[in-house]
Amino acid sequence: MKVIALTWGWTWWHVYPLLSVYNYLKEDKELKFIWVWEQDSLEEEEALKNRIPFEDISAWKIRRYFDIRNLYEPLKNVSWVTQWIQLIKKYKIDIIFSKWWYVSLPLCIAWKILWKKIYIHESDTVTWATNNIVWWLATKIFYTFPNKNINWKKHILTWQILNPELIDYLDDLDVTENEKLSVMIIAWSQWSTRIFDSMLKILPNLQDINFHIILWEKNLHFRERFKEFKNIVAHDFITQKRLWKIYKNVDIAITRAWATTLWELNTFWIHSIIIPLKESANNHQFENAIYFKNKFGSDLISDENNMEIEIFKLLQKYKDLRKVWLNIDKFFDPLKIIKDEITK
Repeated sequence: MKVIALTWGWTWWHVYPLLSVYNYLKEDKELKFIWVWEQDSLEEEEALKNRIPFEDISAWKIRRYFDIRNLYEPLKNVSWVTQWIQLIKKYKIDIIFSKWWYVSLPLCIAWKILWKKIYIHESDTVTWATNNIVWWLATKIFYTFPNKNINWKKHILTWQILNPELIDYLDDLDVTENEKLSVMIIAWSQWSTRIFDSMLKILPNLQDINFHIILWEKNLHFRERFKEFKNIVAHDFITQKRLWKIYKNVDIAITRAWATTLWELNTFWIHSIIIPLKESANNHQFENAIYFKNKFGSDLISDENNMEIEIFKLLQKYKDLRKVWLNIDKFFDPLKIIKDEITK
């Protein structure tokens, strides 16, 4: 039996790919899983919810700006490597599957010492700094977007990992044409406040469009304001097991540029109006949005003042747009590639 350690996530859009790998492989009786990350984290919550054994480990952050902590916190790598070596021995871990970022470096050092296999998944168009280092040590690195390093044997283009739960409960593939344009706003975090504020300015003039708005925990204060509009259904939070019900019936999505969300929308053939978060590290959301604009014809709006004007113009332009089919034929292909690699 092979033991696989899942590690890192930090946001839902990096936790879900780890869950996707688990959900796809969990029926394999030759595989056993453990999730490793910080205590009281999203990762621990999801691990316990899915009955995956969880181990907490200390962590530190690389800061891309001057901070006195940058002078001494890298030294924590030494203790982190030691912790990982102990965990690998304790659980007899054979394989480590890591999402990305600074967690990868001490992982790879521990792997090099004990000669274990480590696989890294890079979601975004912009490769993160640590992953530019650890690919020299990792067994394989999987990429969601085409990357200049793909020609190396250890770099594999998989496209985005999506959660099997998205289609496990999909009742049928027939798409019913909406009488009115159906639009969802899926921006999730506190960074969506600017989008919601802009929408409130134009909603009185959009009564002939139906909306699904996902608030999540940082934006629940908007609920009462959206209730004033009869053409809006506001959701506090939507699990992946329920999200397909909205995805299947929506024609257009107004969204940020998280890679997982963009590929989910593409899978359900939803036209994206993308508003990249200008504060995103390495400007990766803008690069993700540019890829989707060039590849799939998504619309790109700047996250600046008066974005409501651009949103309004696009919704008027697409008033007659309706979804005609679902794009799920290759849904499991990325997971199959990963399974073939890590179960060799």
